[in-house]
Amino acid sequence: MDLIRTLNSVGKSTFVKYYYNFKNESREACIAAFTEDYTDKSKSTRTSYAQRIFREGRQKDALQLIINSNRVDDKTIARAREILKSEC
Repeated sequence: MDLIRTLNSVGKSTFVKYYYNFKNESREACIAAFTEDYTDKSKSTRTSYAQRIFREGRQKDALQLIINSNRVDDKTIARAREILKSEC
């Protein structure tokens, strides 16, 4: 799996915002949890890619990529750091 490409398909901010949904909830529950005005296909695709990151055990690597990204807002980076710290 190309983690960068997969993470970009989810969206870095989306991955952080819905991290625990993707980690703990069913595909259907994750799709239903989106508050953004994404199409149903987009919600499904984002969820599938995000849950793949978890299935392959790459969530910590994904969080680290987000923390090191120049294209993510400070609030998202701070939340990614909190999650990473709590996951260790």
